[in-house]
Amino acid sequence: LHALDVKLSPMARSLLLRRVGFLSLCLSTSTDALISSTVAQSVSSSSSRHNHPRLFQTVANNRHCSRDFTSMSSQAGPSDGDESNIGLGDIKPEENTKNNDNEESQIKTWRERIAISIAKSRKVRGGNYVQIATVDPSTNEPRCRTVVFRGFLPGSSSKDESCVMKMITDDRSSKVAEVSTHPEQAAELVWWFSKSSEQYRIRGKVQFVGGGKFDKDDDDFYVQARKQQWGNMSDMAREQFYWKEPGVPYTPQAEVPAGGRGEDGKVLAPPDNFLLMLLYPKRVDYLRLGDNFRQIDEIDDDEVFKPLRVNP
Repeated sequence: LHALDVKLSPMARSLLLRRVGFLSLCLSTSTDALISSTVAQSVSSSSSRHNHPRLFQTVANNRHCSRDFTSMSSQAGPSDGDESNIGLGDIKPEENTKNNDNEESQIKTWRERIAISIAKSRKVRGGNYVQIATVDPSTNEPRCRTVVFRGFLPGSSSKDESCVMKMITDDRSSKVAEVSTHPEQAAELVWWFSKSSEQYRIRGKVQFVGGGKFDKDDDDFYVQARKQQWGNMSDMAREQFYWKEPGVPYTPQAEVPAGGRGEDGKVLAPPDNFLLMLLYPKRVDYLRLGDNFRQIDEIDDDEVFKPLRVNP
């Protein structure tokens, strides 16, 4: 640079040194020509051809290296003015830059949150699949399986009536015995929303309806809810309740009514082994992975959920 009598700004000098690192790979060109070519590009925006005739003569003789360098310049690191952007490719846009310390704006009940989560995932295939865990009374070991969430029970006797979660099961399945023998009839449901990266762990009491042996089997409200759920199911889903006992060695199925329908095409009454399974939440643990926000809702003596933000 001293030999060429060129004065560069600190920014131009920094850019020049980066570019020289690349140009040193051009072994077919002399070192002096490479440096001169690079200097020319660095100062061309601020220096005229008349001020540096010797420099531009060198550039004219080495146009091929200048073209090669220009085509690679987009691969260089950030400029001196862009240092704050280094590493941003590893950070999810916006989410980590938001201020999540405003607790009042963050706290909603789990029921409000899950309604939003459901709306966001309504078009996600399998988005209504949930996992429910029970305890095997003979071994005290956990048992978990996937079931289909079929909506909230409207108009139930619960004070927060929209919180009761509906599922179905077969009276002959192991989960019925596991829940029925538990002193609290307890189970825990996990619902993961992949689109919004949210998890709900919902613990509560399970109530079965159907078969004539459960507490709610004589309550018209629950009887009608069970009947309605049976009618809302697909033909294929109804057929499985006419199959042989689950979990025993396989044998070919006896003839079952197609689609759970009679000869006239109308849906038959639900068989005794078809159960409406209801989960009455008592405690909900919510986690949002986007910003590691977590809250726990617990039901109080007045059957009202009280949300509390906690550390993740």
